[in-house]
Amino acid sequence: MTAFYINLSVSIVLIVCGFLLPPMGIIDGSVLTAVGLLLMFGVLAQVPALIAAAQHGKSIKLTKGDFSAEVSSSEDE
Repeated sequence: MTAFYINLSVSIVLIVCGFLLPPMGIIDGSVLTAVGLLLMFGVLAQVPALIAAAQHGKSIKLTKGDFSAEVSSSEDE
């Protein structure tokens, strides 16, 4: 959980600095890749918590736009 908040805060700081500071030269596409990787690591830090919740009988529902996924470990449903 700590890794999520560290990656989230670093990503936000990098994005804000990218808007406020003038570029020192040509901005390479690797900058976008680096921010994407930082956000990905923050999301991956949450995966063990989601798996543990599903193993303990809790239901998980993920929604993004028109896509929705629900995971439940109860055998009734």
